[in-house]
Amino acid sequence: MKVAQSIRRQITDKGPDSLWSFDDFVKLPQQAVAKTLSRLSKEGLIQRMRKGVYYYPKITALGPSQPDASALFAAAIKKSKNITIYSGGTASFQNLGITTQAPAQYTILGELASRKIRIGRMTANIQRRSFAHLNGASQEDIWILDSIRNLKHVPDSTPSDAVAKIMSNFHASKRPLKKLLRFAQGEPPRVRAVIGAIAEQMGYHGPETRTLKKSLNPLTKFHIGITSVLSNASFWNIV
Repeated sequence: MKVAQSIRRQITDKGPDSLWSFDDFVKLPQQAVAKTLSRLSKEGLIQRMRKGVYYYPKITALGPSQPDASALFAAAIKKSKNITIYSGGTASFQNLGITTQAPAQYTILGELASRKIRIGRMTANIQRRSFAHLNGASQEDIWILDSIRNLKHVPDSTPSDAVAKIMSNFHASKRPLKKLLRFAQGEPPRVRAVIGAIAEQMGYHGPETRTLKKSLNPLTKFHIGITSVLSNASFWNIV
């Protein structure tokens, strides 16, 4: 099969609403890949989003679909498959149902140099974040941790409402708390306190909560504004 036919088939087999870059065709001659993707873009099968990044849209009644912004930025900045990248910021609140407000500027978290990147009219702020303690974390785990880090900055909400919705999310999804408690051990003290309090409020009393409690300085108080939804807040130095 010719290179062009192979690339076209790979794209169409995966289906619409998919992002593509040269890295997806590493076993093929890169010059031929570049020419084929450029030609498919001119034909209208895929859209060129920026140099080396293409999108295969879904055709709807309102016209071609648009790629998920977080996935698009991640594809644009991902330099190798060993770099772990997650979406964060307002997208964390939005995806957890904490706010309905769409982000004016997207946030990408990863072990990369902090900078801004622009694609078309969209801008993303890359925040350097170590994920050494988050081995096995899902994107939703990151959203929860990032939301708790930024409880005082939730658009159109309050810290107490945000915590209530995070607990509701846990109830609805039946996600295990144990894994998140393990991840929390590498997070800042205020995050450890909030996650520990949430876990105990939801009835979890395992060794992970005791480890988090022991890791906190008993003289440090966390002024977060969530005592109305966590009856055990004071035990976790939350005021």
